[in-house]
Amino acid sequence: MNFNEIPGLSQAQMEDWFRQAVAPNSSRLREGAISKLEPQFVSCDFQAGETVLEYKVLEWELNPQNMVHGGIIITGFDTSLGMLCHYYAYPNVLTTVSLSSTFLRPIRIGDTMVYHSKVKSFGRSLVTLEGKVYLKSTGELAATATATFKILHHKIKTEI
Repeated sequence: MNFNEIPGLSQAQMEDWFRQAVAPNSSRLREGAISKLEPQFVSCDFQAGETVLEYKVLEWELNPQNMVHGGIIITGFDTSLGMLCHYYAYPNVLTTVSLSSTFLRPIRIGDTMVYHSKVKSFGRSLVTLEGKVYLKSTGELAATATATFKILHHKIKTEI
């Protein structure tokens, strides 16, 4: 996909959009699961269709074995991949159609999950993305995911 063909979007605009989207005072992050994960914007590449977000491992995210619960990792994927998809599809509403993940190694308290997201295909109504989570402490790959989102072509009522 040539993202340069989308009018009004650019590298600078994408950086601003993501910084605002994950800001603690963002209207989208005041409540719910995303605000509890406390995502942090790291970088984005407009032409490549990629973003990097970080999520510091928080104590409430741990399972009884003191590792990050798999559902938290999936929520991070749904959030990171969904935000990237939403950026290019804005102002349309999205919904997750499918999300498949593979867990490769445990993630523990004190570490940070670094989510790399990339658009693989962008159609009129379906978008497929891939994600990878790396451990900030070692750089090791901890999980991968593939997701498909549907663009519902309903406009969002409020902006970020």
